[in-house]
Amino acid sequence: MIISHKHQFIFVKTRKTAGSTLEKLLYPYLGQFDICTGSERDNTPPLNTDNKDGHMGWKQIENFYPREWKEYYKFTIERNPWDKVVSDFFWESRGTNLAADLTTAFEAYVSRSLPWPVEEQVPRLLDPTWTLLRFETLERDFCRLTQALGLGEHRSLLPQFKSNVRPPGTDYRDVHTAFTRDVVAVIWSDWIQTFDYSFGEKLP
Repeated sequence: MIISHKHQFIFVKTRKTAGSTLEKLLYPYLGQFDICTGSERDNTPPLNTDNKDGHMGWKQIENFYPREWKEYYKFTIERNPWDKVVSDFFWESRGTNLAADLTTAFEAYVSRSLPWPVEEQVPRLLDPTWTLLRFETLERDFCRLTQALGLGEHRSLLPQFKSNVRPPGTDYRDVHTAFTRDVVAVIWSDWIQTFDYSFGEKLP
């Protein structure tokens, strides 16, 4: 999570959407009084806060910083939920040998870990006071964001941090089962309908 008084923006860091990458790329632009929860794992030091919850929910941010929440430019990143869940599964399973029975392990993860507090992260779908960056087109969207914020040159998002956890070439569609596909469809039904996500789409 970032609150930049220097550039008057708030970045709400959502789960498994390259938020750590974006946070690290924005960090050099921050002023001495700006706030960033940072990430010890990603070598992004905290700035002006003792709060280590990088995925702080929007309501908590609004309560702590009501003026900034009302006046600043707010943005976040979202991602195809079926792909997002697979990404989180591999992250949570890092260091585990999944070759024996990937299907059983993934179904157990979905049963155990979902739902996430989705509404805690993005307050209202298509809220006009927010800018939503899509994970699937993040390179393009980040370029537009830096221009909108007056941050100067565009920095490439590649390589992304934590991207080596998921086996290369793994298609989220090959990991899901009928059970896990339906669970995600129910939990993220509003997201899927509003942003026109589908299970069948091939992602970059």
